[in-house]
Amino acid sequence: MNNVFIATKNGIIEIIRGMLTVYKHTFRPPITLEYPEKKPELNSRYHGCLALMINPDGTDVCGGCKSCMKVCPCGDLIQISTSKDENNKTVVDNFTIDIGRCIFCGNCTEVCPKKALIMTNEFELANFSRESLVLDRTKLRLSPEQSEKWREMLDKDC
Repeated sequence: MNNVFIATKNGIIEIIRGMLTVYKHTFRPPITLEYPEKKPELNSRYHGCLALMINPDGTDVCGGCKSCMKVCPCGDLIQISTSKDENNKTVVDNFTIDIGRCIFCGNCTEVCPKKALIMTNEFELANFSRESLVLDRTKLRLSPEQSEKWREMLDKDC
C-alpha cells in the first residue's frame, strides 16, 4: 500500500514539473520559421549549391585547369572536357557536376586559381530524379549581375 502512495506522489511531482516546463516556455519568443514563407538568413560562408562565375562580357571565367576535378574527394563528381582553339588557348567544352553526390566540402572552390567556381547560398536542391541533379555548364552559370554581386561579397569576406 505504501508503494502505491509513493508512486502516486512521484507521478504527481513529475506532472507538475512537466507543466512548469510548459509554462516557462509559453512566454518565450518562437525560434522556428514559417518555412517556405520566411527563409532563414544564412551565413555568407554557407556551403550551398555550386555555381560558375562569368565575366561582365558573358565569357566564362573558368580556364579549364581541372584543379577542382583533381581535388574533389568524390572522384568523378566533376567532369571537365577541354580543347585548344586556333590561338592554342584552352577552351572548356563541357563542365558538369553531380550535385546529388556532392558532399559540399568546398575543396573545389578553394583550389580554383581564378575563383571561377563558388558555393552559393542556394539550399533548396531537392528533386525527383537523380539525373536532374547532374548540372551542366548552362545550369551552373550565373548571370553577369549575379557574378558581380558574388565578387563583391567574396571580396568583402576576405
